Amino acid sequence: MTQNIEDVKIDKDQFPPYTFLLYQEQAMRTAKHIDESSDVLHAALGLSSEAGEVATTIKKWLAYGQPLDVNNIVEELGDILWFIALMCKTLGIDMDDIAVSNIAKLYARYPDAFSDMAAMERADKQGTVQ
Repeated sequence: MTQNIEDVKIDKDQFPPYTFLLYQEQAMRTAKHIDESSDVLHAALGLSSEAGEVATTIKKWLAYGQPLDVNNIVEELGDILWFIALMCKTLGIDMDDIAVSNIAKLYARYPDAFSDMAAMERADKQGTVQ
């Protein structure tokens, strides 16, 4: 049986409204800071390993017929978000800026909505070397 994300219950009233910047500030209170290069490496390795855990959960569902563990995916996505915060903090980037720039890129690439043609044309990359 597949679990729906609606089944994952969190009492959101106990938390303030969140921005990525607020998340970044609060998440980094749990970070072990070493030095810049080690923190960047820690973040990069963490991102890839947590993404692998999401992929493993999907593999178990698709290949082995196990129920889709949405709770685990939510947990692993949270871990990915934490490692994004670490990378951003280390490099002096605000997570809010990443979110805004990503949406701007998507609007440039897909001005109306996703289409295969727009994906191939990549309007946001016109005039740049790829």
